[in-house]
Amino acid sequence: MSLFSRYGFASRLSALLIIQLLIAAPALAETTLTLVSSWNSRQNFTAHFLKYVAAVNEAGKGVVQIRFLGGPEVVPQRQLLYALRRGVIDMAFGGMTYYRGVLPEGDALFGATINPAIARQIGAIDALQPYWHERINAHLIGWMQSGIGPHIYLSEAPRFRTDGLPDLSGLKIRTSPTNVELLKALDARAVQIAVKEIYTAFQRGTVDGLAWPTIGFPDLGISEFVHYRIDPDVLQLSVTLQINLDVWNDLSQQARDILTEQALIYEQKSREDLFAITAQEVAELDAAGFKSVHLSDDVAKRWRDFAHEVVWSRFEARAPESAAQLKPIFYPEYAH
Repeated sequence: MSLFSRYGFASRLSALLIIQLLIAAPALAETTLTLVSSWNSRQNFTAHFLKYVAAVNEAGKGVVQIRFLGGPEVVPQRQLLYALRRGVIDMAFGGMTYYRGVLPEGDALFGATINPAIARQIGAIDALQPYWHERINAHLIGWMQSGIGPHIYLSEAPRFRTDGLPDLSGLKIRTSPTNVELLKALDARAVQIAVKEIYTAFQRGTVDGLAWPTIGFPDLGISEFVHYRIDPDVLQLSVTLQINLDVWNDLSQQARDILTEQALIYEQKSREDLFAITAQEVAELDAAGFKSVHLSDDVAKRWRDFAHEVVWSRFEARAPESAAQLKPIFYPEYAH
């Protein structure tokens, strides 16, 4: 072999190795995803969710990382899914209550009687994906912090209708958009004000109660005004994590697997943690003399059924075709 042939072969081999390395380099590059929450980092739901972010960043070293940018101070709450859809941010975490106008299918989670583990097992999460794709250009990663729903809290002792359900006629009840129809069905006046304004509203007597999950209630600092809670809670939180669909499609399979696997873990962990926190806060309220009004088992079932039907009725009014598809899956009692 000539000197030219030897060195020519070596040069070609080196060039091939360099090309292979250049091709492989993008696949090995770490991807950083930006994330914004419906709530600020001090709010209990966001504070707990940051455990998922930490878990992804640990498992995803060298592959995928999440950079939490903040809450409404970064993207106003009601603009979050619009920012996600346009690709201004990569990921969005928050309650679907604020986005029923653009994504009515979020009510399938709020009105569900199944949990995330069952939802994944029976394909319910997969059934939601087409709506997330079409309406907000996003992939649904997980249904987080499920299992707890709103209680009715009141300043005065509650009244009850002849059928045993709460009688809220004439009362002004602070709520998020999620519970407006439920309160109106009980003849209450639904008042939508920001969380930071709740204390002042009670102080001035402009509200008589609120619909709120037990978790985080002590943090509101309104125990001097609110003395009664109707048990049990009804419905469950529709808090989800989603990623821009174009970003999701561009991720490596390894990165997608990490995001999904950690979501599976967090779905169960957050559910357990929220139940534990709720039990602790209820015990603290009871010890402080807070009055819990427990409905009997048969009335409690009617109360829960009533709340679910209110949610599904409004879903059916807004998006009848998707409601018809999702109701038997997320609310299996309906199918029997």
